[in-house]
Amino acid sequence: MTTLTLRRRALPRVARTDPGLGPVGWTAIGVIALLALIAVLAPWLAPHDPNNISLLDANLGSSGDHLLGTDASGRDLLSRLLVGARSSLIGPLLVVVLATALGLTVAIVSAWLGGWVDAVVSRILDILFAFPGVLLAVLVVAVFRAGLGAAVAALVIAYIPYIARTVRSAALREKSQPYITALTIQGVGAPAICVRHILANLMPLIVAQSTLTFGYAMVDLAAVSFLGLGVQPPTADWGVMVSTGQPSILNGYPQESLYASALIVLAVGAFNILGDRFTERSQRSTR
Repeated sequence: MTTLTLRRRALPRVARTDPGLGPVGWTAIGVIALLALIAVLAPWLAPHDPNNISLLDANLGSSGDHLLGTDASGRDLLSRLLVGARSSLIGPLLVVVLATALGLTVAIVSAWLGGWVDAVVSRILDILFAFPGVLLAVLVVAVFRAGLGAAVAALVIAYIPYIARTVRSAALREKSQPYITALTIQGVGAPAICVRHILANLMPLIVAQSTLTFGYAMVDLAAVSFLGLGVQPPTADWGVMVSTGQPSILNGYPQESLYASALIVLAVGAFNILGDRFTERSQRSTR
């Protein structure tokens, strides 16, 4: 019986002993699914035009026509929160997808080739680690122009080293396993080994890291939008709403910033909880 056969036969036993995500994890999934559904259906769920200005209705409280009230420009807050879910979730999703794809490529190639290639990649990753995500986003936006695209591109560059370093370490451990040597002796090509075996066995770790990255990216993009360098007003976005609602707080109308901040905290908390659960599962699967 080969080492590869033993490895595959051990997987069902790990699955049987896996306690799962638990109630908290499934609650986080429910929150994320609800927010995603809201983002998809926002144009049909919004009771008003999110950009319709009515100065006569400025800073209204909750009513039958405006369930969550209005902002300082008389725009319906519920409509802006619903529509703002799109940019608030799509931005982090783009960051996660692009950073994960590039980070995985760098990590797998570096771990497989080793030698001077791995040394050069490690030094480049160390340099990128010196730049915080928000700072890099501010620099990129300053060079180009304010907008979601520039902020996303900057955060992709900032998050590549986090994903690449984590996956590279795990890939090096996986590469040292006996079944990799057996596959190499059997004449299986490097691309097939990396994709069908190393990458496949690292998927729990990759999913966990991507989930956590989504929460971090959401906070960073909201911060960039708060500074006026990301999504631009009057576009509905949770980070923009926290910023534009700040002056109203001093006038006794905190609802715009309060509601937007609460949704950001809710979404980031759900993704972080789910990421922690996935991380625990990936650690158990590697024992």
